[in-house]
Amino acid sequence: DGGFSEEESTQLDELLKLCDALDEPGNRNPGVDEESGNGFLICCPLCGCDISALSDDRKQIHTNGCLDKLERSSDVSSYSTATDVSHAKLGTNAPGLSPIGEWLSLLGLAKYEEVFLKHEVDLEALQWITEEDLCSLGITLLGPRKKILHAINSLRNDAIEVAEAEPVDETKSVANKLITDYFAHPLSVRNRGRVVTIEKKPHSVRKAAKGKENFRNSKQKDVPSWCRIPGTPFRVDAFKYLRRDCSHWFLTHFHLDHYQGLTKSFCHGKIYCSSITAKLVHLKIGIPMESIEVLPINRKINVAGVDITCFNANHCPGAVMILFEPTDGTPVLHTGDFRFCENMKDISALKTRSIHTLILDTTYCNAQYDFPKQESVIQFVIDAIQAETFNSKTLFLIGSYTIGRKERLFLEVARVLQKKIHVSASKLRILECLELGEEDMKRFTLDEGESCIHVVPMWVVASFKRLKQMASSRYTGSRFNSIVSFSPTGWSFGQGRRSMGKKLQQGTIIRYEVPYSEHSSFTELKEFVKMITPERIIPSVNDDHGLDSLNPTVSELLS
Repeated sequence: DGGFSEEESTQLDELLKLCDALDEPGNRNPGVDEESGNGFLICCPLCGCDISALSDDRKQIHTNGCLDKLERSSDVSSYSTATDVSHAKLGTNAPGLSPIGEWLSLLGLAKYEEVFLKHEVDLEALQWITEEDLCSLGITLLGPRKKILHAINSLRNDAIEVAEAEPVDETKSVANKLITDYFAHPLSVRNRGRVVTIEKKPHSVRKAAKGKENFRNSKQKDVPSWCRIPGTPFRVDAFKYLRRDCSHWFLTHFHLDHYQGLTKSFCHGKIYCSSITAKLVHLKIGIPMESIEVLPINRKINVAGVDITCFNANHCPGAVMILFEPTDGTPVLHTGDFRFCENMKDISALKTRSIHTLILDTTYCNAQYDFPKQESVIQFVIDAIQAETFNSKTLFLIGSYTIGRKERLFLEVARVLQKKIHVSASKLRILECLELGEEDMKRFTLDEGESCIHVVPMWVVASFKRLKQMASSRYTGSRFNSIVSFSPTGWSFGQGRRSMGKKLQQGTIIRYEVPYSEHSSFTELKEFVKMITPERIIPSVNDDHGLDSLNPTVSELLS
């Protein structure tokens, strides 16, 4: 019937025999503890991956995925080995696993997936993992640690080669990304909307003149205009461009694209940020509090002769807009990442001062991104949850990034519905830094059984495949029989979409894509610019046309 080849049939027979043999003690490896199963190694007979640590459901999903590949092609070797994991595409190698789980499965170390997920180590965070970190994660065996470190080093080297060969395609979907796409490219300077490749010199020259060359070229290497404050020696969100000519480094909020380059060995002066951001910098990076200066909100202070005032940016917890007033009389307002709201119209400092330069978050500076206000989207999510509560066995999942996003959404859900929200231990540690009230903190629980509303990583709610896996492996039994998930992102509103939320359904699983964003919509950007009336605008995102108001994209805001 156009089925398997002889070789494939043999492999299928092996798989069936493996399933039959699982309950036969005599077939286990010598010296194995029969009660606990410790040491029992199970490898997929089709791809050879170690699937010992997977549940029975996950073993079945994994091997079924292998069989699906056999039906499409007789080339079983499409599974990457540990020696070429950097060229593997995500979403194709280990069905049912998270992206980090797929990578670990390629190394034959899938059993450590839960450890990585528990500590929210994703492919982006992977590039900074050290041997000390692996030990703290509980990976105490020398062999697995060395395998993981060797693979990470290989990824770093491959990332260098990729950076030299071609710019990074930021528009790739997760399913089409190579693992090296998640690694920072050391030979490239990301300018938030583009990648400027630096010419690579011969290794011997680089090694011999590294310190001197870096110092000589530091002034020639452009710091993006949105990182510089005219009339001051200050830098904002510029930790990728650390140099000795500046000792005042401002951080608008704790998101990777703004603090990237900041490490615990920072020794270039002071870091200036809000109280919440300071706690996160100390907790997640290890910067001592002595190196951080906490900026008050709505109160003017003086730093190196420059008056500075911070305002709530309505982005993530701790995010601030910063007003710089140099002695030359040309005020500069740096918005960082922000979401314009009605409260900003009441900020007297912005109404009484004439802003010369506005450094503006232009993430959604396109008329197609005219999404609803946050309050409307939050109410939509609350209404959707209430509409599904007729079934007491419905599990609600709300997607969230690791740090500082979407908190307002699920916190408002908890307040209005008077329900507890389940979060992971690592997420709770982050929430403890956000200076929430005691009553709000009581709304979170680490006990999965105490709540039917769970906060999960965004990748979980991004596809039905992940949701089905969660339904089959994590929530088996009689507690839940349906899932309703919410994927909150402003990008879901682009390309002609104008509804409050897009509902998708497969069987007993429902996915909502809702246009909830912490960045200003196009209409809000126009309203903000009209309120500020700056003489000059410097876009901080998608700055491909120029550095000021002549930028065609920014010109739309002035029309």
